Formats: sequence, C-alpha cells, structure tokens
Amino acid sequence: MSKAEFTVSLVGRPNVGKSTLFNRIAGKRRAITFGTPGVTRDLVALPVEWDGKRFILVDTGGYLPAGREDDDLLSKVRSQVLRAIYESDAVIFLVDARDGVLPLDKEIAQMLREREKRFFLAANKVDVRAGAEGVGQFHEIAPDKIYPVSAEHGRGVDVLMDDILALVPKQAEAAPQEEAVSRVAIVGRPNVGKSTLVNTLVGFERVIASEVPGTTRDAIDVLLEYGGKRYQFIDTAGIRAKRKTENVLEKFSVMKSLDSLKRCDVAVLMIDGPAGLTHQDQQILRYVLNEERAVVIAANKADLWKGEEERRKGVRAIHEGLGYATFAAVIPTGSINGKGFPMLFRKIEESFENFRHRIPTAVLNKMAETSIFTVPIPTKEGRNRAIYITQVGVKPPSFAVFVKDKAGIPESFTRYLQNRIRDNFGFSGSPIRIVYRER
Repeated sequence: MSKAEFTVSLVGRPNVGKSTLFNRIAGKRRAITFGTPGVTRDLVALPVEWDGKRFILVDTGGYLPAGREDDDLLSKVRSQVLRAIYESDAVIFLVDARDGVLPLDKEIAQMLREREKRFFLAANKVDVRAGAEGVGQFHEIAPDKIYPVSAEHGRGVDVLMDDILALVPKQAEAAPQEEAVSRVAIVGRPNVGKSTLVNTLVGFERVIASEVPGTTRDAIDVLLEYGGKRYQFIDTAGIRAKRKTENVLEKFSVMKSLDSLKRCDVAVLMIDGPAGLTHQDQQILRYVLNEERAVVIAANKADLWKGEEERRKGVRAIHEGLGYATFAAVIPTGSINGKGFPMLFRKIEESFENFRHRIPTAVLNKMAETSIFTVPIPTKEGRNRAIYITQVGVKPPSFAVFVKDKAGIPESFTRYLQNRIRDNFGFSGSPIRIVYRER
C-alpha cells in the first residue's frame, strides 16, 4: 500500500460484507465475494475516486482473535489485517446488523481504540428487517456515530463516504500522475512459489504464502521497486486444470487469475523447474499466448537441481517444450532466497521494451525485399506473394502485410514471417501479431 495518498481500510469479522462494500465503493467488482466466511485472505488495495477525491481503499480478510496460532493460515490473515490498520488513515469497521453485537465486534473496537485509529462503524445488511432493527444495539460499542448501510444495494454508503472524505487533506485530492510502470502478472500452477517471490521482493509478507495449495484466492496488486525501476506486480491464484477445480470459489479465483492477463504487459509464468514443464504449465502458457502478452518463464526451486549440468539440461528441456513460445526466456530462480532475480528482471525489462517496440517502415521493407517479398505463398487459388509490410501497433507489436490475395494464407507462412522478423529485429519475450490486407 502506498502512503502517498489517504488510505481507508475495511475491517470486521468474517462474512460481514467487507468485499461487497469494497466493490460498491470502488465501483467495480475487484474483490471476490462469496457466501462463505474467510473468502478474502490477502489485502486487496485499489486507488479509488469518490466525489472528486482520491484515496486508497483496502479490503482485508476477516479478523479473528489471537490464540489460534495452531492454524498458521488464520494467524497470517490476522497479521495482514493488523498491518492494514497500522498503515491506514481511517478505518471502516463493518458489522452485521442482523447479528447484533458479538464478542468479536467488541474486541475489534477495543483493538482499534488501543491503536488510536479513527474508525467509522458501519452496520451492514439493513435492507432486511432483522438488520434494520439491530442497528441500535451497536451503541454498546460507543462509536461516535453508527452508519446504517446496505453494501449490496448501496443504501447509506453516500452518507458514510461523505464523513470519511471530510478527513482527506487537500493535497491528497489531486495526486500527481505517477510515471508509467510495467504491469507484471505472476501466473502458474498452485504452490510453485508465486506469492513467496512477491514477498521476497517487497521484504515482508505482503501476500500470504503457505505450503497449502490454493492459499492465494484473489489477484493482488503490489507496487514495488527493483533496480531503481518501479513495477506493478500482480500475484494470482494458482491455475489448475478444469477437471481438478473443486468448487465455485476456486473457479472464481482462476477467473481472476486469467483476468489479470488482460491487464498486464508481461506475464511471468512460474513453474517448478526440477519437475519440468507439465501439461498444465503448457495450458497456462496457451492462456498467455491467447492474450498476446509478453512472457518470461521462471523455473523456480532451482536449488533442487543437483549441480550445474543438471540445471542446464533442465532449462534446455523446458525451453524445448515451449513450442511456438520459444521466444520466451527461461530463468532459473529461487523465490525464497532471491536466486536468479537480477536476470529475471533483466528479461522482464527486455520483454516489456520489445512488447512496445516499433520498427520504421523503410527498415522493414528493406529486410522484406530479400526474405519475404521473394517467397511465394502457396494457396489453393494459385501463386500469391507479399508486396508491402508496415508496423501498425504495439503491445503486442503488430504488422500489416499487404498481399495480392489474403484468402487461404496458411499458418506456416505466418510463422515464417514471424521468424524472419525475429531473426532481423529480435522481439525476444514478446509475441508478434500478423494481419493480412489486400492491395
């Protein structure tokens, strides 16, 4: 979370509607909501604008009392909540008005007072009779004011936000535009080390990492700096084969992971290096290629390879299994100790630059005179050939090839074009898009 802007965190017991209220205030379905307690685990932070004022909104996991350290995951969720509270300028303390005041609600209120945090008590679910009738009970907690709200339908949210935004200082209203950063999505199967990599980079447990597969459920954005450059990393839930996706919540998590590919520039596909490239790794790579994102392969757990020779063989085997994505670099990494990170970031940066690189038209056509225009294109209608080429876009680099007849051009010729462009201009780490036009 950035402290350059006013920060508001949502806290409360599990299943009181924090993620629903988060999505309501944010104006988009950013946090996963589901009718099961404990869906949110990591902190989900998002820049938000409300009534012309900008601030950072943070969704947190359900707060649970101390003394349950036998469950490592619950302990880590609680630590994340406490960190969010510590870094917040204001807290929305959400309760379920239908339940009345529970002991855990009292504990949370006391905890906020001990940390001298300004909190706004929002009594949720007043759209039902039990909720509307239960609001008055929360005077027992002695808040400055009770805000009856319905996160699902938006009732009362405007009043709550008006009072919170009255605290936002003027200098936070018009935050300066930040320099453009490359957006990097970390994708892969469950339990290959994605969250551990992000935590190692930021220097603390920003996202919960556990040996339990499926710990990460949402796509978590983390702004970090490495080598003097800023990056927007997106940690994602592990993507399993559809037949192994056990429940609706897991399907939602996978959908969030796939959605992160639409908003990234570079996808780092993390695999278990010593285990080699699995069928599911190849399927995730196809998802990346379908979205036409730049890609780097992080062969994690590299310390488990026995010696340099075995490591080289393993990396070579992974690269050979990439198929049409052999333009992607394979980097051995250790997410726990940071092994391979300098090379990984060099390849991320190289892929990002190539993803938005342009080639002058004159230079393209000079290359094409000897390696493209002279090559006949086999089609059912007879001989065909390319006569002109120009770059028409970036992210990904896109080239329009003018031909006599664009009907029936075989995929093999498109691959040939992509290879000739790569041979002459590189584009390592980036896909290349080819479109045909008649002239």
